[in-house]
Amino acid sequence: MERTPPSAPITTPTRRALLRGGLAAGAAAAAALATAGRAAAASNVDYPSAVWSPASTSNYTASNRPSSYAINMVVIHVTQETYADTIRLFQDPAHAAAAHYVVRSADGHIGQCVREHDIAWHAGNWSYNTRSIGIEHEGWVDQPSYFTTAMYHSSAALTAEICDKYGIPKDRDHIIGHVEVPGTDHTDPGPNWDWTRYMRLVNGV
Repeated sequence: MERTPPSAPITTPTRRALLRGGLAAGAAAAAALATAGRAAAASNVDYPSAVWSPASTSNYTASNRPSSYAINMVVIHVTQETYADTIRLFQDPAHAAAAHYVVRSADGHIGQCVREHDIAWHAGNWSYNTRSIGIEHEGWVDQPSYFTTAMYHSSAALTAEICDKYGIPKDRDHIIGHVEVPGTDHTDPGPNWDWTRYMRLVNGV
């Protein structure tokens, strides 16, 4: 007569084991979400070294450049604010202005606030806005200490990449200061901005 094997003992998972399993699953889900978030953020930037810091949609015009408007100019600005305050202003829907990029003084960190295919409201002149990329630089026009080596090198590399991408000549006719935009009442980047140094860096000299 064949014997029936004894049944396997029934065990009930302890509360600690359940908690451990839940925490592990939660950690895995959080890690997956963080990875997806980083990938989504990376997909929003046009310049690989930039970090996505989106402006309010009230501060720019959605577009499809260069199909809708040719991009043939870079406009250089100085924020007259700190980097963090500039980002906050661009995220304020009542501000009615934003640039595509902001460069931080201390380390050359770049935040992208508006996609290049969209029209940022940075130049105070619609025609110039439609055909330019605006780059803000943390600092004040009368405080040259803000214009650091890190800032010059980081910004120049960004401008050079933009010029290469859109076929923009790397000269002062196409890389201009906000002060040079017709109708503006702004003076930036001001007399302390070293244009000779900047243009040499843009051109890899």
